[in-house]
Amino acid sequence: MTFRETLDRHLKAIQDRDLRALIETLPDEKLTLVMADGQLVETVHEYIELHRGWFEKTTWTLDTRIAAVHESPRMACATIHLAYRDEAPDGTRIQETSHLSLVFALHGDRWAMVLDQNTPIRARG
Repeated sequence: MTFRETLDRHLKAIQDRDLRALIETLPDEKLTLVMADGQLVETVHEYIELHRGWFEKTTWTLDTRIAAVHESPRMACATIHLAYRDEAPDGTRIQETSHLSLVFALHGDRWAMVLDQNTPIRARG
């Protein structure tokens, strides 16, 4: 599978809440996730558990648009614009936008996501 195919599969797995497909795009043990609040996650296990809980929620939707891609033979990165929508328990509508940076590395004969950093887009003012 090429980098672009792996990237597409990774994003589709998130949109479809498909944990099994997401896991297939991850390395075996270590990765880096920098969450929007600055929290740092460094293991695949922690990453999977965070996504397991998020995928169990059925109220959110996520639209993605690839903004930039840089690829070399062994590493590649993509910047993706995210539009996230959800509903809070009190019924309040949540709409957030962010830029997601993903870095993939070639592990043997397959691409694996090794860095995920989500940066919220805040209104200037």
